[in-house]
Amino acid sequence: MTDRVEHRYGPENIRLVTASFRGHHFVPHTHSEYAIAVVERGVEAVRYRGVTEHAPAGSLLLLDADTVHAGRPAVAEGWDYRVFYVPPELLAELAGHRPRFTTPTPHDPDLTARLTGLHRDPALDTLEEAFSLVLARYSSTAPDEADAPAVVRRVRRALHADLHHTPSLEELAEFAGMPRFQLLRAFRRETGLTPHGYLRQLRLRHAQQLLTAGHTVARAAAESGFHDQSHLHRHFRRTFGGTPGSFARNDVQGGRRCDS
Repeated sequence: MTDRVEHRYGPENIRLVTASFRGHHFVPHTHSEYAIAVVERGVEAVRYRGVTEHAPAGSLLLLDADTVHAGRPAVAEGWDYRVFYVPPELLAELAGHRPRFTTPTPHDPDLTARLTGLHRDPALDTLEEAFSLVLARYSSTAPDEADAPAVVRRVRRALHADLHHTPSLEELAEFAGMPRFQLLRAFRRETGLTPHGYLRQLRLRHAQQLLTAGHTVARAAAESGFHDQSHLHRHFRRTFGGTPGSFARNDVQGGRRCDS
């Protein structure tokens, strides 16, 4: 069986992904949403917050929004899972604060079974009940983003402001007013990525938004700062496990998009 990724949308803009991976290795990346996953088969090895976690069948996989992680198969047969990608504002509303997952791969058979059923047939009230249980058992309050060093916040804002410009490390260091390797260490310590890796994630997220809105792959590539479609395709596949085209088709089939 080959790798397979399917997307659809549930209530409150929750993205529902059903996937099977046999040999794919995810490069370090982030998601703008929180990930709440149920592993149905095999084992995934996840590099997260400096530690390699293993998520076997029957376990949950809980990842914070905007937090770098990478994944790979931990057994020859790879892994299958169902993922809820939950907008941060929804979990923050349920928690009463911006949450941070404290246990990435808990074994919780009852909650795992409940989430599996909800992934197949999502309903907002029952989803919120299940997510509230996840938060109560496996989360705490996240640190305030304002606590990040001011120089890192400034560089992040500059990268957000222009996805089409790829500044050199020297240019960013001059903008930040500090030596380039000192900036590089501070940025990686805070975000888990280099400035250029962070910019690539911003471009990929923007491409996803454009594809979801109904734009072509070519337009998504051009407006997100990629050189061409193949450039977007290569990074999209390495990061998300599927192609931009399949992501767009899944959105159409899932009823998310209404134009082409």
